[in-house]
Amino acid sequence: MGQVLANGIVLGCLFAGVAVGLTLIYGVMEVPNFAHSGIIALSAYATFTASQLGAPFVLSAAVGILTGGLISALTELAAYRWVRDNPVAAPAIALGLLLILQNVALRLYGGEGKALNTPYDQAILSFGGVTLSGVKVALIILTILALAALSLVLSRTSLGRAVRAVAQDRQAAQMLGIPMQRQYTLAFIIAGLLGGVSAIAYAPTYQITPFMADEVLLSAFVVVVLGGLGSVWGAVLGGLALGIVESFGAAYISSSYQSAFGLLTLVVIFVFRPSGLLSASGRRVA
Repeated sequence: MGQVLANGIVLGCLFAGVAVGLTLIYGVMEVPNFAHSGIIALSAYATFTASQLGAPFVLSAAVGILTGGLISALTELAAYRWVRDNPVAAPAIALGLLLILQNVALRLYGGEGKALNTPYDQAILSFGGVTLSGVKVALIILTILALAALSLVLSRTSLGRAVRAVAQDRQAAQMLGIPMQRQYTLAFIIAGLLGGVSAIAYAPTYQITPFMADEVLLSAFVVVVLGGLGSVWGAVLGGLALGIVESFGAAYISSSYQSAFGLLTLVVIFVFRPSGLLSASGRRVA
């Protein structure tokens, strides 16, 4: 049971890292950013390319993270900015961007899977009957550090507090003189950086392909709704909950229905708490 719980926490950290970026953008702009999957893939390819050119892994990881932030900001500049006041068109734009980003990756790197080697590939950590590979331990540490940094930015800096204000009430924030466009761009940059972190955490475990993050993106959207639309910490809690539920379901029932357990959890939450675990705004949920 301890091993299953540990595996669930690893999976939950992956879900949480992706879901926080999605919920941050939704909280600020109310846009379902399906293109996040393509950003994760291109960030992983950037890390792989830097590694193949001989850069140390830390530098390669930094390249991947910064690539995620840059591409995310470009998607806001090129597309989302123009549909901000037309939310009905946003899902179609997001799906179009996803197809563009995935096809760019497919054109540049092909469809064959690529492996990202890390310095901790062969490391094994054992404690209390639980065994975790170095890659899984690194995933947990990366997620904790990224979320801790995000918490500090949102709570201790003026830019972060402005982002929170926009997420809570855009009209009131605008009346107070907060520069809205800057907050939108900042939200996309932060989400892209988190996507880069997710790519580095995800790529060493699974092969890098243009479609590598599609499955985890679907789970992350379940997490966003599960945790409460627009709630960052709800996404963290929902990610851990979903990861643990899927891990126990796969271990004790059947791994063939692993994704179904998450959807069943979502249905249960809808029945007993329709606003999600930590809803940030009843207006948005409605």
